[in-house]
Order: sequence, then C-alpha cells, then structure tokens
Amino acid sequence: MGTKNISCFKKKRQETDGIIIFEDEAAFRQDPTIHRSWFRCGSRSYIPTYGQRNTQHVYGAISIHDARFSYHFADTCNSSTHREFLEMLIRKFHPQRIFLVEDNAKYHKNPDMWFWFDAHRKEVEPWFLPPYSPEFNPMESLWGYTRREGTHNHFFPNVDELIDSIKTVFRSIQSHPRLIQNYLVPFQ
Repeated sequence: MGTKNISCFKKKRQETDGIIIFEDEAAFRQDPTIHRSWFRCGSRSYIPTYGQRNTQHVYGAISIHDARFSYHFADTCNSSTHREFLEMLIRKFHPQRIFLVEDNAKYHKNPDMWFWFDAHRKEVEPWFLPPYSPEFNPMESLWGYTRREGTHNHFFPNVDELIDSIKTVFRSIQSHPRLIQNYLVPFQ
C-alpha cells in the first residue's frame, strides 16, 4: 500500500460510508516475559515459572476512526479461524462495508480466503500491507500495550489466568478507547 493507494483507499471508504479496520494476530505465552521494572540496585528481578509453553492465539481488529476494538481467541491461526473472525466482524459492523487492512500471512491470501473474499465482496474489501512492515499496522502497538499492561512481569500458574489477564486489558481498551487513541493518530 503506497501513498497513492492510501489516499485512494480513504476516498473509497468515504464514498461508500465504510469503515477502515486494521487486523492482526498475536500469540501470548504462559511463560513470563521480564520487561523493564524497578528493583533494588544489585538485586535481580525474579518471576517464577513452570517452564510450560502454553500459547494463546488471538485475532484482533481496530477501527481507526472510533477505536472500536474486537478480538477472538483461537486454538491456532489458519484460514478457517481467520474466516470465523472476519464473519464476526461483519456481524459487528453491519451494515457498514469493511475496508480490511492486514498483513501478508500465508493464510490471508490462500485460495480459500480469496474465494471467501469474493463471496463477501459487498461486506469486506481486503487491502494488504507491504511485506515485512509491521510499523504500518496499529494493531502491533496494541499487542505491545497488552503485553506491557497484562503479561509482562507476571506469573500465570495456569492458562486461565493468562487469558483472564489478557481479557482484562482488552475490556479496558473496549470501555476506554482513549487509552489507545495515541496509537491510532498516525493512521487517521
């Protein structure tokens, strides 16, 4: 998506009264991640761990104009779970047309997805970011915010507590969009 395409994209969205949504996937692990923290000089930060590698996969989407955030947990990220998430977005934003901006994950562009996009062209129009350009997707900043607020420097004895922590951050984003508004300003 070059500069010319972005302006065309925004103009098309205005003409059809659509909504621009950025979509991405993330994986959150039960293992603790140590991030910046304050502690006594000369001592080490210690967070217990079971050494388990349980991973939670999450789809996320954000509307850049009103900061409406949607998410969906999945066992894995593939074309069928991606379609489930997109169908949820269609129901949520109906009757608005969704201009969907996403990265170039293989399952975003496989033949099943192109067939699905063709069947739902009245509801969703896909736009793909340039390869290897996460800086163009505001969802990347939201994943970072979620990690800082919900998972960094925390011990999760079981997967349910990890999920609860992630959902707590997501619910705070949904009920207080101003928390993430600064991440969206460059994309508006």
